[in-house]
Amino acid sequence: MKHVKLLLTITLFFSYSQFSHSQLVYSSVSNLQVLITNIFGVQCQGISNVGIQGIQPQIARFENGAALGVNSGLVLSTGLPNMSNAPSGVFSSYNLGTPADPDIILYGNLTGQGAYSYDAVSVHFDFTPIVSDTIRFNYIFASEEYPEYSMTSYTDRFLFLVSENGGTPVNIAQVPGTNIPVEINSINQFVNSQYYVDNSSGPNSTNFVFDAYTVPLQAKFYAQVGNTYHIKLVISDVEDGIYDSAIFLDEQESNNDISGDLTVNGQPAEGVLEIFNFVQDTVVAIPVETVNVTNGSYLADSLPTGLYHVRFTPDPILFPGSVPLYFATSSTWTSADAIGLPCFLSDANINADTLDVLDATGSVSGTIVVDTSYLKSMNVPFERALVLLKNAQTHETRGFAFTASDGTYTINHVEAGSYYLLVDVPYIPHADTLFFNVPVSGEVLGADYEIITNGITGNGTPYLSLNEYKEVQWSISPNPADKMIEITSEKEVEMIQILAIDGAVVAEINPNGLKTSLDINYLKQGIYLIRLDQSAPKRLVVTK
Repeated sequence: MKHVKLLLTITLFFSYSQFSHSQLVYSSVSNLQVLITNIFGVQCQGISNVGIQGIQPQIARFENGAALGVNSGLVLSTGLPNMSNAPSGVFSSYNLGTPADPDIILYGNLTGQGAYSYDAVSVHFDFTPIVSDTIRFNYIFASEEYPEYSMTSYTDRFLFLVSENGGTPVNIAQVPGTNIPVEINSINQFVNSQYYVDNSSGPNSTNFVFDAYTVPLQAKFYAQVGNTYHIKLVISDVEDGIYDSAIFLDEQESNNDISGDLTVNGQPAEGVLEIFNFVQDTVVAIPVETVNVTNGSYLADSLPTGLYHVRFTPDPILFPGSVPLYFATSSTWTSADAIGLPCFLSDANINADTLDVLDATGSVSGTIVVDTSYLKSMNVPFERALVLLKNAQTHETRGFAFTASDGTYTINHVEAGSYYLLVDVPYIPHADTLFFNVPVSGEVLGADYEIITNGITGNGTPYLSLNEYKEVQWSISPNPADKMIEITSEKEVEMIQILAIDGAVVAEINPNGLKTSLDINYLKQGIYLIRLDQSAPKRLVVTK
């Protein structure tokens, strides 16, 4: 029976994190094919049919791993990869219940080691080389089974299987100089200890949870042009489903360039290109490189291996009303294509559009601040956040502005209509959305947001300028509710709207009097918005 140490619970995959320079950083894998291609380095083509077995949270991208001997790349874990940032004194053990792997069992039977597989996770893909060459991969194997369960039946195992033209798979993840698979019982404090690193103390023990790990090992095979190879990487708990293990597979390191063409409505563009990378040691991401775009072309050079997002802002004087956008057609980083280096294969060309609302006379303004309470200071203004005004029905961008040094912004030339705001700060998600109406020539104030560690949230209620509209005082009762609600207003209104959280109109009611009872039994459980005429909406929580 295994003894259980202190168990730490951590939220899955932070969208952004604060870390020391020696701490691994993890992110979910949005494009596994890009990441696998990066691992092949100079062979930046020929990857196809990428798939996984297991569950998505067992797979992640890691960066900042130089202290372990692997800088960045792919991590596969029998538990949850982001748990790995905890100190080695913490216990990482998740019994995820994923299916057994037949190859793990087969090799266990062949070698006489443990043959029971639990919490297995694998990545598999086909590879057709464009150059005949020896392909090399660097990796480390780490485990919580160490050191207590070395030389027992709990021999968690890693296999790197390669088959040529449909032939028998061969494992290339071997103890150096042997054909023995890499597992707990083949590298530990007793056997092949020259490849074993005790992590109970030392520089990595404060932020790498595994009790021990291997030195960087190399897997390699010769790839011949004209042949097709099927590759499978798999790691599994053996004998039981607790005490996590992980494999960290390094990308090929190089310095790289990004270049391409930029146009606005088909014409060569002028403006600024900002390049963001997930690994940041600041509160919020700042560009790792800023490039001036001249006559429609650009070159960003000496970028290390990694995943990047590129945002282009056209010159506002030469191209008034041209909307900033990410490669290739996205208004925010969340839906943008990531550029994986060194093996980004698509044309990095961007074409921005120009808004057609320059004759409109409405406006929206507010302030964006960032929470710096962890520095023991007050919220401070956030400069150069991109604020996008979105049509609540079509979700099209209908205006934008960057915040000034005092955190304020104003979006001018706003048409009458229903809108919501998106604040684009790379790698920080939206946790809240502000919806509001803008009347003809209306001036909406107080559209404020706060950037906090777990997302971007509304920091006030948008309202119309006092010379245009006096906010109606009203209430909803009960709230939360399941069947009936009563809306009470200080004066009669013409329209009550029930909106979905994305701004879609669910129902419209013409009230009669200051109190209106509404049957909401037909609404599904969730959060809705209630709006009276032009007033700011209020949340309604529907329970069932």
